[in-house]
Amino acid sequence: MSLVTPLIEVFKYALEPIAPFTWFGLGISTLDVIAAFRICIVLRQIKEILHLQHAGVPGSIPVEKKSFMKNLSTTLTVVFGGEAMTGS
Repeated sequence: MSLVTPLIEVFKYALEPIAPFTWFGLGISTLDVIAAFRICIVLRQIKEILHLQHAGVPGSIPVEKKSFMKNLSTTLTVVFGGEAMTGS
């Protein structure tokens, strides 16, 4: 048994489809879920930075208030939009 065997086994386990999604015939793994959260967090940080930069520019168009539905639809587009684009 080598030192990397436990890492390889954890990686294989992380690639196996997880239960709530397999009930519906989807092969979504733990790594897929983690990747979706990671991309949402990064995009949210970029959006916040650009929002603050835009709000600080004098004479710019007023920034609209944040909307829950807008955030929800953006998140769903990010999470499921890639699959729609690839035809999966």
